[in-house]
Amino acid sequence: MDYSTVRVSVAPEPSVAEPVPGIVLIFSGDQPRCAPIPLDAGAVVLGRGGVAGVPLVDDALMSRRHARIAYDGGGWTVEDLGSTNGTTVNGEPIRGEIRRESIQVVGAGTSVFLALPDIRSFARGGVRVEKDSVLGPRLQQTYDTITRAAAAGDSLLVTGESGTGKELAARAYHEAGPQARGPFVAVNCAAIPEGLAERLLFGARRGAYSGATHDTEGYVQAANGGTLFLDEVAELDAAVQAKLLRTIDTRQVLELGAVAPRPVQIRICAATHDLRARVAQGRFRDDLYYRIGRPEVRLPPLRERLEEIPWLLAQCTKAVGQGAPMTIHPSMVIACALRRWPGNLREFVGEARRAVTRALDEGRRTVEAKDLDPLAGVGLSQDSIDLRARQSGSDLRGARANQPPPEDEIAEALRLERGNVSRAAARLGVHRNRIRRWLEKNGVDRSYFAEGGDLSDNE
Repeated sequence: MDYSTVRVSVAPEPSVAEPVPGIVLIFSGDQPRCAPIPLDAGAVVLGRGGVAGVPLVDDALMSRRHARIAYDGGGWTVEDLGSTNGTTVNGEPIRGEIRRESIQVVGAGTSVFLALPDIRSFARGGVRVEKDSVLGPRLQQTYDTITRAAAAGDSLLVTGESGTGKELAARAYHEAGPQARGPFVAVNCAAIPEGLAERLLFGARRGAYSGATHDTEGYVQAANGGTLFLDEVAELDAAVQAKLLRTIDTRQVLELGAVAPRPVQIRICAATHDLRARVAQGRFRDDLYYRIGRPEVRLPPLRERLEEIPWLLAQCTKAVGQGAPMTIHPSMVIACALRRWPGNLREFVGEARRAVTRALDEGRRTVEAKDLDPLAGVGLSQDSIDLRARQSGSDLRGARANQPPPEDEIAEALRLERGNVSRAAARLGVHRNRIRRWLEKNGVDRSYFAEGGDLSDNE
């Protein structure tokens, strides 16, 4: 099957503003799917013929009346209706009826469903596969903003966790704008050696420094007529930030050693984890932030777009499958959906390809959950910290409590918790006084992270 040509039909977008609880079919048979199913009467029955009018794909393991899923606003109820092959909730087989406050994944036969308290975002579109990108509904909304920014001639700031696909978003911005025929120049600012940023970005004239035997072009000149993508822009030092701001404002670049600037036409797309935190710390110029920091799009982490996982797996099996068709076992989809993937797409794609290779090495054409590395996509959750502490005989949790978390983790936790110190501390597993000391040390007002959220600590 050619997954790059798939388009999914969905129901009309509801007009109501209230959340619409439901389930989303993301896998059936051996194929990715994306079909939202609202719980119109508060419940739905899964069965071989389909679910609420949504057909299944060759699911021979689904019973005629397999399972019932219900949601009442306070929690989920899943009941196995005496099915032949059983029902799983979050990867665990169930007997009879269970109730949970929240559920991620339900498995029935060879079909996999997400359970969501609100499926309205799926009404405007399913999953799109465009070139190398898999775009679920949340990511499509983000890319719509990117397209509008490109058409309006705005600069763009892309934020998000590591591995979420910032360069792919920058390329989409480039290709959606009038500069699409021009060059796309990507620069990792964090990888520029200390002291060389000005020379590499803006170029240099012969004799500007010892060893400069000829004129050299910088990244800015190389991007003339196109887009300059500055990844990890927060790593630029203050002097270079000032010169970059002047280049953007005047549309002129002054090379190192030159006496007169040269005109340049570039679009700027910048990316970083959290630029506002750097501004709040005084480590990034606020005037440059105001110039390149709006509009801002945040790329959601993979754990917030689980409907993309089967499509990504399909791409990986096709890429590694050595020309022969491969299939995906539903256990693989469920296992991947239950992991946090702190490295996001970068981590997921690498591990998925290694899992396909393991299956091939054993002579199998089906990739299963057992092919995943047990630690892949897990990250250092509190459970894993406790487990490692018990296994090693040392209190790793106590060791972490004695060391402050990295600054980017503190800033991200405050952003996610909208400036609430207590909740940010709980997220990081440290005492809230550590967060307060970090704020005081860096002169950061937590209101920078609030964005209209609740700043009360409820201590």
